[in-house]
Formats: sequence, C-alpha cells, structure tokens
Amino acid sequence: MAALTRRAKGVPLSLLIAKYFAYAFVLICAVWAASFTALSASMNAGAVYPANWGAAHAGETAKALQGEGPLDPQSIPTAYRYALFAAGGELLAADMDGAMLERARELAADGEAAAETEVTGSAGATYASFGLSDGTFCVLGSDYMPQFASPSLRDSLPNPQNIMLAAGALGSLAAVALVARRAGRSISRKMAPLTDAAERVSRQDLDFSVEPGGVREVNEVLSAMDGMRSSLKESLEARWDAERRQRDQVAALAHDLKTPLTVMRANADYIAEEASSLASGGLGDISGAAADIAAAAERLDSYVGLLIGVSNGGAAPSEGRRSDAGEVAAAVEADARALAHAEGVALSVSGAEGLDGLEVPGDACEISRAAMNVVSNAVEHASERVSVSLRAEGGILEIEVADDGSGFSPEALERGCERFFQGDPSRAGAHHGLGLYAASEVVQRCGGEIGLSNDLARDGAVQGARVILSIPLAFSPNS
Repeated sequence: MAALTRRAKGVPLSLLIAKYFAYAFVLICAVWAASFTALSASMNAGAVYPANWGAAHAGETAKALQGEGPLDPQSIPTAYRYALFAAGGELLAADMDGAMLERARELAADGEAAAETEVTGSAGATYASFGLSDGTFCVLGSDYMPQFASPSLRDSLPNPQNIMLAAGALGSLAAVALVARRAGRSISRKMAPLTDAAERVSRQDLDFSVEPGGVREVNEVLSAMDGMRSSLKESLEARWDAERRQRDQVAALAHDLKTPLTVMRANADYIAEEASSLASGGLGDISGAAADIAAAAERLDSYVGLLIGVSNGGAAPSEGRRSDAGEVAAAVEADARALAHAEGVALSVSGAEGLDGLEVPGDACEISRAAMNVVSNAVEHASERVSVSLRAEGGILEIEVADDGSGFSPEALERGCERFFQGDPSRAGAHHGLGLYAASEVVQRCGGEIGLSNDLARDGAVQGARVILSIPLAFSPNS
C-alpha cells in the first residue's frame, strides 16, 4: 500500500504515450527514407530515368533519331512517348494519348522540322518535334516524372514515383499498426493489476494485496481501489459475522424453547386432569389456568416450528392468503386478556366485535401473533394498565396498543423495529430484541406499516408508549 501511494513510483502515462508516438515517428521516417533510397538507387543504376531526363536530353535524342532514317519505336528511350505523322498530317503510329497526343497533332500541323520544347501548366511536359529522312514527321513527349528504362516495366507497372509513394504510405500504415499493437500489449500488461483487482472485487474475493503497476496514474487508481477493497472487506466481514451470529441466535432460541415447552405441557396436562376430578369449586380457577397453560404451550410449539423453518430459510406462510379480520380480533382479545391476567395488569379492549365480514391479507395466526408481540411488550412495561383498540377506517385495519409505562427512548423510536435491537442493555438477559421486529416484518408482508410513538402529558412528560399496526383491508362490504 505504501508503494502505491508514492507518486514517484511508476512512469507517467503521458511519457509512455509519447514514447510510442516517437516510435511511430521514427518508423515512418525510416519507411519514407527507404522508399526514397530505393528510388534513388534505381536511378543511379540506370533502371529508372530521373524526372528531368526527358527534358534534358530532348534535343540530343531528336538528333539521334533523325540520323537513323525511318523511325524505329524500339530505339526511342522509355522517358518519351511518340507520335508519327505523314507529310499531310495523318497519324501513322503513336503510343501517346490524351492531351499529349492533341499537342502533338498541333505541332505536326505547324509542320516544324526542328526540335521544340514547351512546358504546359503545372504538369510540365517537354515536346520535341522533328522531320525524318523519309518525309514523315515525329513528335516526342516527356512528362516531368521518373520512368522505368525497361519498356516492359514501363508498360506493365505504375510510374516509379507513384510506386514509391504507395510503398511509403503502406509502410507508414504498417508502422503505425505495429506500434499500436505493441503499445496496446504494453499498456494492457501495465493495466493488468487494475483489471485483476476489479475482477476479484466483483467476485467478492477481497483477501489479496494489490500489486503496483509500471504507470503512475494506474498506481494511483490501484491505491484508491486498495483502500476501497480494505473498507469493503471490513464492512462485508462485519455484516457476514453479524448475520452468522443472528442466525445462530435464532436457531439457538428455537432449539432451547423445546425443553421448557415439553415440561410445561406435561405438567399443565397433569394439573388439568387432577384439578377437574376434584369437587371443590375453588379449584375451577386452577383448572382454567392449567387449560390456558396447555393452550399457550400448543401455540408456542407451533411458533417454534415456524421459527425453525424461518431460521432454515423457509418461506413465510402468509403469502397469497386472506384472513377474517373478526377472527384476528377475537384471537388478539383472548390472548391479550390471558396475558394481562397472568401478569396482573388491567386491560381494556375495544372494537373487537365490529370487524366481522372484513378480510385482511395474510395468515390470521401470524397477524394475531404480531399483535401479541406488541401487547406482550406493553404488558411488560406498563405500570398498571394496557389498552387495545381495533378499528377499520378508510380501508385500513388498525390495531392500537397503548400502555402507561415509561415510553420509548429516542433511539427506540427510531430503531425499535430493527432485529435484535434492545433499548435497555441491562435487560439483555431476558429479552432478545425480536418482538417489534417480528411484528414489523409480518405487517410489511401484509402491505402495511407499524408506527411507534409516546403519549405526552400537558407538561410534555412521557406518560406511556403507543404502537399502531396498520394493515390494508383485502375485502370490505362497503368497498
């Protein structure tokens, strides 16, 4: 990491790019130099006439041809094109064409017998016109261009200058392609640590050290990526560890509940059986209490089964179901009264009778269990009384639970529904921070929400806590 943070480490990217530009420039210069050298060597060897050879030797060539008698085209140097005319101006033979042939016709029409040189336009051309001993008239034309000395090469290949230009252009392209390929490979190798680090981070493989590259800017990016990797590794490891501990705690809770439930159910059944056989009327309460214990044990046993399923990755049982709101209200009222009676807390329930015919999304048992988690918290923290209010307004079923306890702390108002949140660390031995979280999860699966608040006195003092479960109705006769 320290090596990566030193700016002096590595070559600047601009210098690396400039190096390959220099390579390309040198190679292009070498290609053109080789092309010019090859053309110059051909001229020195006599294989190619220089561009000015035709103009420089026009008179000399004309005199030589005049002394030979009838014109022999094979004796004309390849630097020239010729046209042979009869005395009356009729064209007898020619290997020139286009503008050059038209100019030759003009010269033949003038009937001049001496050599004449003319330069036309920017594309200079030299013409030599002369009469022959057989009465014919010849015109030689030469462009200011190099030309092959061999007639067969002249007639089958492009002009030597064009060949040189084409060779230089193709060689330049090849040089650029070669340098670009080499530069691409070199930069790819220098970028390899960055690519490797990005791929390993994308696979969440964070247990590695970033190796520096040879380019300063790449090293700076690698330094930032190494810092990101370290932070991400710490964050993910902390999250994975927290999730593992939470899963272990849920599984442990589910397992540990089995033993006391077995004992509770066996003893409750025994008490109920023995108490019901006695004639004393005072034992009726014992029998009822024992029946409540047995019923509660049965419910807890089913809860443990659900808890085990969820801890093992099982799906929630409420998906796609609808439940009668009246059934939910009746279950909440019965369970709340039993719990409040057992804890010695005064309980008032309102609105449970007016919800028949309404339906809510989700499982009735699951929704009532969510409500009882809230009621259990209220009973536990209440000073003397708890109130439960159920109502359906505006297409929403609201289950409101209030107590006269110390209320929620500011942190609990914000985080009370988080998993394993415990507002008072001193009570961690008795509570596991699952109640409001479980209620919130159930309500959210039903498309609803949960709200936490405190009841305040006129002087602003907290005089109790209030929790409202809001669940949208799936069916209402008035909808």
